[in-house]
Amino acid sequence: MEKFKVIVDTLASLSAFIAIVSVMVGWYRSARKPLKIVRTVIHKENDKATFILVVKSVKEYPVAIKRLDCYRRKKYEVQKKEGGKPEYSVVFAGSEMIFGSKETFQIAANGHTDIRVSEVGFSDVPSKLLFLLETSHGYHELWCKDVTTVELGKTEVYSLEYGYEFESKWPAKAVYYWKKLRELTRRSTGRARTAARAG
Repeated sequence: MEKFKVIVDTLASLSAFIAIVSVMVGWYRSARKPLKIVRTVIHKENDKATFILVVKSVKEYPVAIKRLDCYRRKKYEVQKKEGGKPEYSVVFAGSEMIFGSKETFQIAANGHTDIRVSEVGFSDVPSKLLFLLETSHGYHELWCKDVTTVELGKTEVYSLEYGYEFESKWPAKAVYYWKKLRELTRRSTGRARTAARAG
């Protein structure tokens, strides 16, 4: 009888645990933003560009993008008006905006959809992009950290000090950071020697 009670208590605890996990998984799925911008490819020619966004839907239904704005970053301001209280605000400045589009894009359920925004005029390419979306399911801020630029119709002649090719991202990143660290060390050592000679 005692063993039977232990088995019943164990099963009851297991059932309660599964119920709690199910509720938490359901809450997490409903709380997630419906879209992710997993990659951005920029086809750049002179001072114009075409942005190709790979957008992933995590919902079981289509989502419409009604407005799409791309920024380099957002800013945070703290200010106090004369006679007022301190105010904190998040600002999407026009000077940081790369492009804006009011074209409607339909993103398919549970899949990837490529969308294109053409004839964008800009010069510098940041390492990550901030997108502000007005969708059929609310407003969302989405960062894209996978940004690739393809230069079209441009020829550049230069000599290489070194060059490596990798088939995987992580070895390339490791070598990049190692070379960057060595370059910084070399520069600081050179400055120290120059200062020692001058002294």
